[in-house]
Amino acid sequence: MANEYKIIITPDAEQDLIQIRNYIMYQLEEPETAIKYIRKIKNEILQLSYLAPSIKIEDEEPLHSMGIRKLITENYYTYFEINDNTNEIYVLNIIYKGRDQLKALNIK
Repeated sequence: MANEYKIIITPDAEQDLIQIRNYIMYQLEEPETAIKYIRKIKNEILQLSYLAPSIKIEDEEPLHSMGIRKLITENYYTYFEINDNTNEIYVLNIIYKGRDQLKALNIK
């Protein structure tokens, strides 16, 4: 594919994945569900390497001005941005849909 992007998962997003896994595995006591969710989220993140440009920039400010996009997987939102100069996608955070998104993203 001519325009394939390299995916970079930020430390924040890695931490989010660990917290999601631990919450489902230990708090909800559903280890199989935890593994399935993490696998599904990671697989969809990998698809961003060629699908990312087709996902629109968020309408809500300040996300829109920052060029941040959102991938929806089950009950989680994966926030990312595209750097066309370097052909890289930065996965910023993965947040449960029921949370206050801007607060969880630590964006004012």
